[in-house]
Amino acid sequence: MQGMMDFSAFQRLILQPKINVDYHKGDCHELTTNDHGWMVKAKEDCRTILTASYLHSKYKLAQFHAHWGHDGTYGSEHLIDGKPFSGEVHFVFWKMEYGSFDEATKYDDGLSVIAVFLQEGEYDNIAYEPIVDCVKTALITKGTVPVPHDFDFNSLLPKLHNFCTYPGSLTTPPYAECVVWTVIKTTVEVSKVQLDVFRQIAPSNVRACQEMCDRKVKASSME
Repeated sequence: MQGMMDFSAFQRLILQPKINVDYHKGDCHELTTNDHGWMVKAKEDCRTILTASYLHSKYKLAQFHAHWGHDGTYGSEHLIDGKPFSGEVHFVFWKMEYGSFDEATKYDDGLSVIAVFLQEGEYDNIAYEPIVDCVKTALITKGTVPVPHDFDFNSLLPKLHNFCTYPGSLTTPPYAECVVWTVIKTTVEVSKVQLDVFRQIAPSNVRACQEMCDRKVKASSME
């Protein structure tokens, strides 16, 4: 089962919910593209750490990437109360006690992925412009593009106080059941112009939403 869900009901509240991402400048190393999308990779000696009240260990940043659709009406891999969003960014972290990313994928809590919704709006999002610029360069050079050292990772994230979390899987092959998903309910606005740059890589790279089945969903609030 892939980790793409429609959250219409929350089964349990998280006591004292808290998420913290401690980003170290320069950890976002390079952007790569393929036929399906773009990815920003972290340095091998990355020091950016995710901690949360519902996670029982520290997780290190590995990469982040995005999903989007043909237009602004549908591009997210999670839904809230049946509503899709224009896109979705996945920030991927791995559990440090497992020693490596590859080893972490062998365990059901090996990865922690923060999903952030993108909503198409009128104005460019300045925080995402460095990524858009890197994608533009990659489209021309067909190669790896360095991310600026002063890139502000934290500005990509909305406030992290309103979220839900559940155990799931990767949304791309091999769909390993190794992910603790955190879906942030606060959206980030980006422009159609910015999303259209991503669509030059692929018109759409979003997969259909999956059934929740019997997955246990926890939420920071009932909002």
